[in-house]
Amino acid sequence: MHSDPKHASNSWSEALRQQTRDAIECMQITPDGCLHFKHASLGFATILMDDLCQSRLLLKADTAKSTQLFDDVTGLLQAGWVID
Repeated sequence: MHSDPKHASNSWSEALRQQTRDAIECMQITPDGCLHFKHASLGFATILMDDLCQSRLLLKADTAKSTQLFDDVTGLLQAGWVID
């Protein structure tokens, strides 16, 4: 089986993956105006409320200046990101 840290869709429980879907759908924003995510090997990231309101899943890494744009929640989950 191929193990790519950027595509670690099975590293989190189904319950946590469902919580991620629910949090994005309900826009469960923290006081800093972001939804926070974690990845088993890539660290932490956020999506801004403004992006969620525009149905844009633009993930911004906390440790780097990089961003990732996902077409949908399924793509975000398949890449190994879940709600933190």
